[in-house]
Amino acid sequence: MNKQPHITEQTRANLQEAFWQLYTRKGVEHITVREITTLAGYNRGTFYLYYRDVYDLLHSIEDDIIARIDAVVTRAAAQPPQRMLPSLLESVTGLLRDSERYTAVLLGEHGDPRFSARLKSAIRPLARRCFAPCAGRTEAETELLTEFYLSGALGAVIRWNTGDTGVAGERLIELLVTAVIPSPGAAPDPAPAPGPPAP
Repeated sequence: MNKQPHITEQTRANLQEAFWQLYTRKGVEHITVREITTLAGYNRGTFYLYYRDVYDLLHSIEDDIIARIDAVVTRAAAQPPQRMLPSLLESVTGLLRDSERYTAVLLGEHGDPRFSARLKSAIRPLARRCFAPCAGRTEAETELLTEFYLSGALGAVIRWNTGDTGVAGERLIELLVTAVIPSPGAAPDPAPAPGPPAP
């Protein structure tokens, strides 16, 4: 007899919770199935009903977050051109903050580099559309510029996500947007004052 769906989902959630308690303390390569099942209160056979191995469990958590990122990218793509980038950044920063328990670890020093790469890949097509066409820029140059922006923006969001920057989310988005799309009528940064003459 098949298990009831809510029991199946609860078992999966309990295994993920046990894994996450371990993952916040040590790298995935040091976590065993036995540790997870002991902590969750199941036997090893139950684990293998849901996951192939520890990495499969980690990737399932990442898959859930990436699926949500894909959804916000789709919604942002439906916005008018001038709203695409702000909408994307608003949605992504909100999602990362809502999922902070996971994303702070996945994107942190001991996180999974694969997740960061998947996150950038999900956002890349829309981010690339936000750069104005330029006759003097080749496709390869545009790809490099997109990578530069994605890496920098993601790094800023990760730093902001720690919660100790004192910068409001709305201001972060404004900074990241105007780095690519200057505000209408914005004055250029003033030139620095000349220093004292060299001796």
